[in-house]
Amino acid sequence: MKKGRNLRSVNTDGGVNLQFKLLSAIGIIIIVSGHCYHGGMELAYNWFPPYSYNLALFVFISGYFYKTDYEENVGKYILKRTKRLLIPAYLWNIFYGGMVAFLGLFGFTIGAKPDLYNLFVMPFVDGEAFQYNLGSWFVYPLFLVCIINVLFRKFLKLIHLDNEFIVLIVYLAIGMIGINTAIENPTAINGIVKLLLRTMFFLPCYEFGRFYKAVLEKKDTLNNVAYFAIIFAVQLILLTFCKDLEYTPSSFTKFNNGFIIPYISSITAIAFWLRVSRLLVPAIGNSKLVRLIADNTYGIMVNQLVGFMCLKFVFYGLSLITSGPLFGDFNVASFKSSIWYYYLPNGLQQWAFVYLIFGLFVPILFSVILNKICHIAQKYIVKFCNK
Repeated sequence: MKKGRNLRSVNTDGGVNLQFKLLSAIGIIIIVSGHCYHGGMELAYNWFPPYSYNLALFVFISGYFYKTDYEENVGKYILKRTKRLLIPAYLWNIFYGGMVAFLGLFGFTIGAKPDLYNLFVMPFVDGEAFQYNLGSWFVYPLFLVCIINVLFRKFLKLIHLDNEFIVLIVYLAIGMIGINTAIENPTAINGIVKLLLRTMFFLPCYEFGRFYKAVLEKKDTLNNVAYFAIIFAVQLILLTFCKDLEYTPSSFTKFNNGFIIPYISSITAIAFWLRVSRLLVPAIGNSKLVRLIADNTYGIMVNQLVGFMCLKFVFYGLSLITSGPLFGDFNVASFKSSIWYYYLPNGLQQWAFVYLIFGLFVPILFSVILNKICHIAQKYIVKFCNK
């Protein structure tokens, strides 16, 4: 099937875009595995280093689902994004502030003091104070990207310049200015400046998604051999001439190859996984497992580190009740003081796959439980109000 419309019909089911569901699932697996020794497996990491594109992929997916209809009622859209992104992140931050205080009673020193600043201001300007939910830092610049994007597009529409090419050029300029600012002034990357730079960086990634949906998707019909040949040729050039393609969006550092290469490496990796997900959909179909992961990416992003901690608590318990070399070398001091301590029985990297499973499915379990609690609470509230 060479024509895009035929591929699109294969990759949708009941209005659900199965290709992007799979792409979302792959994206969150890459992000979580990046926090636990690559999850003990290889997902083309030698060719596409995960920190050269992983979050750009997620922002790309968000941009793909942007609708121009949002511009008809900007206030409603902002409220919707606030409910979907900001409020849950703040509630989780408050929860983890309480968790830091509680675990502190048992000798845990992970996370900052849960004061008013760390509860309500820090999430926007840093997002990593309590450690257990450090993945939530991503939510705040994404929220600002959504708001800036809809306002800018509304403005362009008012002056009759609403054109995807204009948006792409402007956003790329903003993103490159942000990266160059970080390169030239590394000591200034803190507080509100960090939030601003993160947001500037993500703006082009968001537009990549929208641009692909509006302009490129219908033209995305190149045969697989030529498509992958181009991607791997470009990537080989990048790997050959660039010192290190990986950068760190959270701290906004390690942009060792200037302000253009990070976007090129993001585009090549996104293009790779975009086509891979398209090719896999006919075989995988409307997989319940894929949908489960893809529909819970927000919760996984925020709570993945707690999933790892749950497994470490299991190892900790086993170290207390067993003797011998298998769990006897579990480092309790590191366990209680560093979120990045990982215990690998017998030093086997393959145990990282178990961390990946916990990092994915413990947050999903949290989401399922919370949804049930909210459903029951809503049911009782409605029943009480109808009395």
